[in-house]
Amino acid sequence: MKKIDWLFMIALFALIGIGIMLVYSATSNTELVWHKTEWFKQITHFAAGFAIAAVVILLPAKFWKNIAWVTYAISIITLFLVIDFGHVSKGAGRWLEIGGFRFQPSEFAKIAYLLTSSLWLSKHSVSIERPKTLLVPALLFIVPFALVLKQPNLGTSLVFVAITLVHFYWAGFRLVDLFLLVSPVASVILSATSALYWSLLIICVFFTSIKFKFPIWIIATVMILGIGAGYVSQMAWNTMAEHQKSRILTFIDPTRDPKGEGYQVIQSQIAIGSGGMFGKGFGEGSQTNLAFLPEEHTDFIFSVLGEQFGFVGASVVLVLFFVLLWRSIMICRLHSDKFANLVVAGSCAIFFFHIFVNIAMTVGFMPVTGLPLPFLSYGGSFVLTCMILVGLLVNMRLKGGDIK
Repeated sequence: MKKIDWLFMIALFALIGIGIMLVYSATSNTELVWHKTEWFKQITHFAAGFAIAAVVILLPAKFWKNIAWVTYAISIITLFLVIDFGHVSKGAGRWLEIGGFRFQPSEFAKIAYLLTSSLWLSKHSVSIERPKTLLVPALLFIVPFALVLKQPNLGTSLVFVAITLVHFYWAGFRLVDLFLLVSPVASVILSATSALYWSLLIICVFFTSIKFKFPIWIIATVMILGIGAGYVSQMAWNTMAEHQKSRILTFIDPTRDPKGEGYQVIQSQIAIGSGGMFGKGFGEGSQTNLAFLPEEHTDFIFSVLGEQFGFVGASVVLVLFFVLLWRSIMICRLHSDKFANLVVAGSCAIFFFHIFVNIAMTVGFMPVTGLPLPFLSYGGSFVLTCMILVGLLVNMRLKGGDIK
């Protein structure tokens, strides 16, 4: 139990190495002095990340339990500060700048919410049939979710949803409970885009509720919320101007506007497709080198990987991600402490959601939400967040059983 998980460490260092290499390849055509380049900055980000991760690992596991509420309070304060004093870039105010140091409070809010949700659910049971048990978890979730969404930062706000759903499942919810919980939100989305799919959802919710013998009041509540949310969404959709509808539909399907909103996804698909089986080679590729692919070192780093190293290179990275997540979730088998296991499950949820959404986004299966790829995408706050999560995972592996 106390031994280092070498499979986890090998996967981690391999991903970091590949990430730095890809950032270098994606930005090497710039004329900046070497110590001002993105690839060198990325190395310094990881150096700082390793130092922070080391501190996280060395501290007692109980320490993170004791400071959960403090981190949550600080994160909420900083998210409020972003609203009035945030640095705006590309239409979104997501950064705070203190003494020349710029950071994203929403990134560190993930950690704070992860710890606080883990602490609460480790001490309190939750059930869909006892709504009072969901009040505090719902409040803990809605505040950071709403503040991040207001920035606006849809991608990061959805990370809080992923943590919440995984935590509820780990705390005792069944998959069918989660399905009923998210069905009203799904109703809003489907009713505005497809009447057929919305109708099928409502029918599925009804018969699922009956099959699993939920109380009548739950069935009635979920049906009323689903149908009501659907009608409100349709009414709102019908009152929108055509250009507003077009923007939403293009967000869902970027190929509707290939020269505008859909440009990034189309160029990404071209880059990945042109890589073939083995890719064009390190540093090669027209989409990257000729700057056809926007944000190639951040949101679309997977496209650079696909173009330069092909299907084989992309598969290797996916295997490394699988090993990282597999070895992480295996930590829960080492001890039975609920807080430690919730921290591990939530950390895995953050990593998995980023990996799934980013890759699906680059191949055109999901809308572009701006979520970076862990350990590969360039970024300061995001790299530090990933390394803090790594520190928490290793900490819970080595010391999680000692929490009292």
